[in-house]
Amino acid sequence: MTEHSCDVVVVGAGLSGLTAARLLHKHDLDVAVVEASGRVGGRAFTLENRELGMVSDQGASLCVPAQSTLWQLIKDVGVKVWQQPPAETVYVTEDGVSRFTPTSLPTWNPLVRLDHYNVFSTMDRLANQIPPEEPWEAASAQEWDSCTMKDFFDRTVWFKSVRRITDAFVRVLACAEPEEVSMLWFLWLMGQTGGGRWATLVNPAAASAGEYRVSGGMQHLCKVLVEQLGDKVTLNCPITKVKNVEDGVLVTGNGATWKAKAVILAVPPPCYNKISLSPALPEAFHHITMGHVYKCTLYYKTNFWGNGRVQLFTDYPGCPFVYGFDDTIPGNKFPAFTAFITGKKATEAKEMTKEQRKDAFCQCLARAFTSESEVMQPLEYVEKNWNEEEYIGGGFGAYFPPGVLTSDRIFGRCRYDPTGRVFLAGVESATCGYGGLEGAVWAGKRAAEQVIAVVSRQVADGSHPEEMQN
Repeated sequence: MTEHSCDVVVVGAGLSGLTAARLLHKHDLDVAVVEASGRVGGRAFTLENRELGMVSDQGASLCVPAQSTLWQLIKDVGVKVWQQPPAETVYVTEDGVSRFTPTSLPTWNPLVRLDHYNVFSTMDRLANQIPPEEPWEAASAQEWDSCTMKDFFDRTVWFKSVRRITDAFVRVLACAEPEEVSMLWFLWLMGQTGGGRWATLVNPAAASAGEYRVSGGMQHLCKVLVEQLGDKVTLNCPITKVKNVEDGVLVTGNGATWKAKAVILAVPPPCYNKISLSPALPEAFHHITMGHVYKCTLYYKTNFWGNGRVQLFTDYPGCPFVYGFDDTIPGNKFPAFTAFITGKKATEAKEMTKEQRKDAFCQCLARAFTSESEVMQPLEYVEKNWNEEEYIGGGFGAYFPPGVLTSDRIFGRCRYDPTGRVFLAGVESATCGYGGLEGAVWAGKRAAEQVIAVVSRQVADGSHPEEMQN
């Protein structure tokens, strides 16, 4: 057994863990980052194909200036970004194909438009009633946590066409089905991500604010963070045990042990089950579920979908894809189109072969852009099934089934308060920007600041972290 000692161990080399490690390192704490897999980046994963001259983000990728914590990190680290232009939306249903701008809906029926406005404005109004730090303290928390988003839509939505949009909204944002997610949790998630207009077909705010991508892919940001940490990162080392002891914490995995003053767990909650934690975290953590998602990209000789950038929503029988967009990246030799399979459709897509998923994607684009001769002959097809990632378990975040958020207030606070010397990072512990890169960076920064405060006080007066919390 190889033995090491340091001030802090960070478990997980995703964006959240690396953000925490960077801040700890800047405060002259000796930090060790231990990653179970053979790569850094976590839910940021960038594929490179030198033959085709392509870079492809198969994980998290988007950032906007409003995500202030992420944006500040990008500026501090010094990576370059590029701006995606506003997109025209193409909406494909069994009734046909509609094209429209981010400020319009694919219908002129005033009752349908009223229905759409009513359901999303109602969700926004309810979301504003949920305390960001403690959603279980909302006045209607017990009622909302006892039902699903399907229950809410059943009693709120009037038209089938609007119901297709609301269901797709949940599938895109949560990578789960409306009948799977808690109404309280989803409304809270909406509040974290900017409200209902953020991810609906009608989104003038996104069109004006602009979306940015990291040059070289989002994983490039993580690799730059690793370079700045030097030799502090260990790969291919699954942690199996974390134990609080009298004068610190013992972290064990793959034939090695780290003795430290504190540990930060920057992994998805379902991965806590792979670690023997002493003391144990609340039982409710075992009921948080990762979403189901494939991210798929096709490369072509030309962008037959048009010179302007487009985004694609699909909803017709037999189509596994929910949402897609022009993913052409400056510097790549060929244009690309990326789409997502989420929720139940992702589970069903697992029964298909890779070739069948590729053909389904091609047929979806052919239906949307009436260019079958070229669309069925892509240069390359790549995909990422996030549920096959052993040390992540799904994507892009975890969702809460009914009853979990209000089951145990200690559980809720454990998501952002330490348990002994164990601190939690990762996007699922965020109370700002939950569900995205902003939340990952925010949670990593918060966990590091908590550790810095506790460790520095411990060094100053010789007390233990748990004494500092009493």
